[in-house]
Amino acid sequence: MTALADRPLRNVTGPRGDFWEWHEFTGGDGWAHLYLHSEMTNPRIVMLLPWCLVNDRFPLEHDRPSISRRRVIPKPGRMCPVCGSQNEHRRIEVPHARP
Repeated sequence: MTALADRPLRNVTGPRGDFWEWHEFTGGDGWAHLYLHSEMTNPRIVMLLPWCLVNDRFPLEHDRPSISRRRVIPKPGRMCPVCGSQNEHRRIEVPHARP
């Protein structure tokens, strides 16, 4: 049995050496979220998926203009709690791909 996707699948782990970085989501909640570096540097990707939504079944991706271009240092109370839970261990791991 095969499942059809309404859009192409994304390589969640990214290319070798890819990493997650903090950027502020100014167009929505105003929190800092983790985004893949490879997606941030690829101008052809219009909608970006933060770390906290990778495993969501129907994620609401963030449009590029609503995300700050420069990396930010997350401040307590100004970062996504789900993305921030990874930062507690000082090691950000790539989550599993969406089902």
